[in-house]
Amino acid sequence: MLFFFIGLFFIYFNNIYFIEYMFFYLNSCLIFYVILFDWMSLMFISFVFLISSMILLYSMEYMNLDYNKSRFLLLMNLFILFMVFLVLSPNMISILLGWDGLGMVSFCLVVFYQNKKSYSSGLVTVILNRMGDLFIIFSLIWMLNFGSWNFLYIDYYLNYDYLFFISLMIMFSSLTKSAQIPFSSWLPLAMAAPTPVSSLVHSSTLVTAGIYLMIRFNEVFLMFNFFNYLLVISCLTMFMSGLNAIFEFDLKKIIAFSTLSQMSFMFMILCLGKIDMCFFYLLMHALFKSMMFLSAGILILNMNNNQDIRKMGGLINYLPFTGLIFMFTLMSLCGFPFFCSFYSKDLIFEYFLMINLNLIFFFFFLFSFIFTFFYSIRVIYYLLIMNFSMNNYLMIIKFESKFLILSMVIISFFMLFFGSFFMWLMFYKFNLILLEFKMKILSMLILFFGIWVFFELNNFLFSMNYFFSMFYIFFFGMMWNFLFVKVNFFLNNFVFFGFFSLKVVEIGWTEHNLNSGIFCLFKSLMISSQNFFLNSYKVYTLVFFLWFLIIFVYNF
Repeated sequence: MLFFFIGLFFIYFNNIYFIEYMFFYLNSCLIFYVILFDWMSLMFISFVFLISSMILLYSMEYMNLDYNKSRFLLLMNLFILFMVFLVLSPNMISILLGWDGLGMVSFCLVVFYQNKKSYSSGLVTVILNRMGDLFIIFSLIWMLNFGSWNFLYIDYYLNYDYLFFISLMIMFSSLTKSAQIPFSSWLPLAMAAPTPVSSLVHSSTLVTAGIYLMIRFNEVFLMFNFFNYLLVISCLTMFMSGLNAIFEFDLKKIIAFSTLSQMSFMFMILCLGKIDMCFFYLLMHALFKSMMFLSAGILILNMNNNQDIRKMGGLINYLPFTGLIFMFTLMSLCGFPFFCSFYSKDLIFEYFLMINLNLIFFFFFLFSFIFTFFYSIRVIYYLLIMNFSMNNYLMIIKFESKFLILSMVIISFFMLFFGSFFMWLMFYKFNLILLEFKMKILSMLILFFGIWVFFELNNFLFSMNYFFSMFYIFFFGMMWNFLFVKVNFFLNNFVFFGFFSLKVVEIGWTEHNLNSGIFCLFKSLMISSQNFFLNSYKVYTLVFFLWFLIIFVYNF
């Protein structure tokens, strides 16, 4: 709350505080830590603290029976700390500290359950995130030409050639962290982590780090027209993730694909030059996506850790509060009127309809909207409306504790009532949006069209012949085979290299030969040193003076 009210003060007075704290000074070596306080960083930090505090409260009950609960809470706090390092600093070194820390802690959290599936998922996650760290390090090397790693000190027009490579590396690192094509395969695999981790990762920390960095560096990207190329990538990713969510049956992976779709949606509006709209939707997305994972976690917990939506159904009768909140989050995802994302999504949709844009991009955008409504209605149908089978009667637990409900109530209050308030706060000066009536109601028409298409095609898609149904389930469900290729590439090559190095270097002939060689070397050095120190110095002194005398006489 403190960060939020200070952010309101900064918005009203348009203040920016730049703080440099010097740790020590030694022989012209200055070690500074730089902090940038403006309304954007303060608002984002307040949302990170709000969501993470509720998730930690949720985790106290959700992970109560886990033996490693204290380690889990420590890793979650480290995750929040590294995100604060990333958000509050304009210095690329401390941004790298937060960036690399997020990747390291995310690997520890993905492999938390310590089984084969979580290990393989964590391996792909950490390797792709390390690629983003590598791009950040390349940008640091290029920034050595400026004498400072603070991007606020860079003169954009005097250093045009250097800035091209720096912005290119930062764009690639943002694509890896926000899981855009071709780095998008780690996001559904990260669902092997516990549900509170997924809620924190997909709402306000790991996935949003890339888009936040792009918002910070937006002037550089506008200068080099990188947004034109990024628009193609974001459209393809949004289309692919929406299509994958339709053919997926794992509940957490469906929500992961929706996160990927919304990240691409933010990249798209950022490419069109609307920075404030992108940041506004980033905050609203953090609210309802965290709420979506928390409510999905309660549903999974009550279904005896089952995540397959085909084995659920009728949960609105057994878990009415959680089912209602989950339905509200899906309605907010669709941009249903008067929910928090309606004020941002409808505004972006109207702006998108008003500008002059390529027809191909428009159809990608329109179909991605239809896919969003389609998989949202599909999840509501499978979880809350569909009939309950006899097998599931034996699985239901009916468990909703006070800590789980309290965390959900607090976030849902902000989700339901905070959208209009924040819109009035940020957009007090509007550009004119002028649309015809049929274009104005197009988003609502798409919503009802998505509902109709779902009920028409739901049974038709899976009633086709077996070969074709398996083809589109595997092709679209595996992210256009990106997931299959990357997982096999990373696991078959990196894990094979690990086994090879273990056999040859650590427990093989290399260790034996290297150890014996080092032992013989040190043994000969010790013998020579003992001969030197145990014998009389007179011999060496006499030999030295004889040699010196011969040289002296020869010269004269």
